[in-house]
Amino acid sequence: MDQTFHAFGACIVRTPLPVQALPAATASNTASIIDIDWGTDGAPHGTEWCHHWRDGEDVVLSLARQGADYWLRFPDLADFRLQMAPHRILVAAEPGTDATTLEHLLVDQVLPRLLAQQGHLLVHASALAIAGRHALFLGPSGGGKSTLAGLLQHAGHAVLSDDCVQLEPDGERFKAIPTYPSLRLYADSIEEVFPQPIESTPVASYSDKRRIPVAFSGGDGTGVPVDALYLLGDPTEAGETIRIAPLRPAQACEALLRHSFRLDLGDRAATASHFTRCSAVARAVPAFHLDYPRDFALRDPLVRSIAEHLTHLPASI
Repeated sequence: MDQTFHAFGACIVRTPLPVQALPAATASNTASIIDIDWGTDGAPHGTEWCHHWRDGEDVVLSLARQGADYWLRFPDLADFRLQMAPHRILVAAEPGTDATTLEHLLVDQVLPRLLAQQGHLLVHASALAIAGRHALFLGPSGGGKSTLAGLLQHAGHAVLSDDCVQLEPDGERFKAIPTYPSLRLYADSIEEVFPQPIESTPVASYSDKRRIPVAFSGGDGTGVPVDALYLLGDPTEAGETIRIAPLRPAQACEALLRHSFRLDLGDRAATASHFTRCSAVARAVPAFHLDYPRDFALRDPLVRSIAEHLTHLPASI
C-alpha cells in the first residue's frame, strides 16, 4: 500500500492511511520520521499499567512499559504501542471505534507524548500570528483556548495551531512549530464565533466538539519566533474586565509544566530535562496572565486588547 506523508511539528508522519487532520508533507532527509501502522494487536493480557490519567473518577488514559517500548490505553477505544527506536506507533482499535476517534487520539494525545518522551517540549496552547507578532495562549482543556483563537481568527488574525505547539530553542529565543491546523469548538461557540454557516466534522465519538479546518499557515516546519505567552485565567473566576498582568519567570515555568505533554512520569531523567526546557522558555519569553469575562458581547474589546498589548511589547532581539 502506498504511504502518505503528513507534517506534525518538526516531524513527518508516514502512514498507509491518510490522516485528515494533518497537513500534507513531502519526505525529507532531515526531518525525523514517525511511522504509523494500523490494525495491530493490543497490549498483552496481564500488562502492568504503571500510571493512569483520570477525569474525576474515570480513567481516561493508562501507561505501561514493555522493554524499551510504551503502551498507551484509552479504555474501550484503542491501545497504542510506542516504539522509540525506530520511531513507530502501532494502532490497535477496539471493535466499534471509528476512524475519526482514532485519528483524534493519535493527533491530540499520542504523537505529542511520543515527541515529549524524545526530549521535545509540546504545550497545550493555541498559536496565532497577530499583527506581525506570534503569541501562544496556554490553558487546560475547556479553558477557552480554541474559542479565543476562533475570535482572533474571525478578526483577521491567523491561527497557526490549536491546542498543541512544539517549542524549540532558536539561539537566545524560542520558536513555535505548529502541529495541526484546526479549531475544536462546541456548537454554541461555533454559532457565536462564526455567524455564517461553516464546514465542520466530528472530533471524536465521545465528544460533542466539532473540528473546523483552518488554512495552514505554519510554514515549512521550521517554526516562528514566540513573542509572548498568555496564560488564560479560570473562566469560573473571571471578573467583569479584561486584565493582562505580567507573570514572573517562576510562574511562567509552573504554567508550562502544568500545561505540557508528558509520557513516562516515572522517568527521572526525562522529568529533569523537561523542567530545564520549561525554565529556559520562561526566562526567554515574556509571559502574562490573561483574564477576561466569557461574554461574546465583549469580543471586539477583547481582541483589540490582546492585539494592542502584543504589538506594544518590546521587539524581540
